[in-house]
Amino acid sequence: MMRRPSALPWLALAVALQAQAPFAPAPAPSPVPVLKEYPATPAGRLLREIHDHAEVVARVEQLCDTIGPRLTGSEKLRQAQAWAMADMKKLGATNVHEEAYDFGLAWTRGADSARLLTHSGLRFRVDQQAWTPATGGPVRGELILVDARNLAELQAFKGQLKGKILLRTNPNDKRPPLARRGVDFAAFQAEQAAMTQFLQDEGALAALVMSARKNGLGFASGGAGRDPQKAGLPAAYVPQEPYKMLLRLLTRKEPVKLELNLGGAFSKAPVQAFNVVGELKGTEKPDEVVILGAHLDSWDLGTGATDNATGSAIVLEALRAFQATGLRPKRTIRFVLFSGEEQGLLGSRAYVEAHRAELDAIQAVLVHDMGTGMVKGFTLQGREDCRGPMAQAIAPLNDLGVKDLSLRVMGSTDHAPFDRAGVPAFPATQDPADYFLGTHHSQMDFPDHLIPDQLVQGTQAMAVTAWELAELPGRLPHGVNLRPPVGAVNPSAAR
Repeated sequence: MMRRPSALPWLALAVALQAQAPFAPAPAPSPVPVLKEYPATPAGRLLREIHDHAEVVARVEQLCDTIGPRLTGSEKLRQAQAWAMADMKKLGATNVHEEAYDFGLAWTRGADSARLLTHSGLRFRVDQQAWTPATGGPVRGELILVDARNLAELQAFKGQLKGKILLRTNPNDKRPPLARRGVDFAAFQAEQAAMTQFLQDEGALAALVMSARKNGLGFASGGAGRDPQKAGLPAAYVPQEPYKMLLRLLTRKEPVKLELNLGGAFSKAPVQAFNVVGELKGTEKPDEVVILGAHLDSWDLGTGATDNATGSAIVLEALRAFQATGLRPKRTIRFVLFSGEEQGLLGSRAYVEAHRAELDAIQAVLVHDMGTGMVKGFTLQGREDCRGPMAQAIAPLNDLGVKDLSLRVMGSTDHAPFDRAGVPAFPATQDPADYFLGTHHSQMDFPDHLIPDQLVQGTQAMAVTAWELAELPGRLPHGVNLRPPVGAVNPSAAR
């Protein structure tokens, strides 16, 4: 019988090697300033309450871990909305209700797969673009690069696309960029529809687009309510590494054949979508309103933690802090959790249309929608005439790093429909953290990536700014912004 060697020498060796290993680098210091004291003011009371008793991280975890991803039109979003309404009522909000709007067809992700039928035979990740039709089982076709950027460029591929799977992104494109198209979104949509119709008429099987995220991450995006009876082409995102491999294979002038299966499904009938609304009634000017908002819907590769369970939890945490401190604003503070943001700001657009007669009574709209990073200030949407009152509103937050009031015009997230209707509406300017490099629309979007002290600081910033705007003696100037958001980019949704 062979004698079993003692484990002690191996343990000693492991300890010795660990002792010789370099120490892990110390974590970077937090950018959030630490306040040594809080003033005896309403703003100071809110700051202390949120710092000492914040439940914002727990709310994000509950929303993401218990309910999960929340596509607009899905049962999961309906569960999240019921949860939010119950929380608003528990926290003492009044007039808690849902406001419905017509959404279109719901869409559910199915099983997606891809594998090379030539060369290495590699299987790789694909993520179907939401609200595009399924392939109806595996389809097989040769790849072709179709990097046309508009309908005119697409015409050059006429007669070449039948039975082909298209690569629609060319990261090596050296052509000068096209002229910026401005704000004519209807014209943009019409051209996109015409391009899709062209591809379908030519007999293309499907289209692949390179993910906007590095390091093997997928990406989710897609518009709502596309009618499966009309022109549509199955489409999917491919992580950057396998996508670039496919491009390399094509440059060798060898046939590259792929099997693709996209399994998404539309609902049988159109559905309604909903915004969740609650209020803290004003004591002196209850008909004038400050809206504190975020979108509750998400994409479905992760659990929608930083886009936008964070903003939704901040809205609810601000309500909790108002109730815990007993503060009652002069103007009504309205808490709104929008839906359909990821499909084109549909919930906030519907809210503006439904309340158009009341828009003049809105003092301001504040929206949080860029993840876990600390709030540095607000984007003024080119409204120089709002700089003074906004500077006054954020003055109690300056020592917390909230100082920026940029005139930059951001064309999207849920403040935009209000801004375009002439209402002062400002998105928070935030530290990006790993939002655009990782979590945004990818399978990384889980609560693991929260930065608690920055999220708490963001809650303080939104709650105090909403309070100060509700308390201001005067009104913020209204009127349609004369500086249109040309070329602006939505930080949350890929349109």
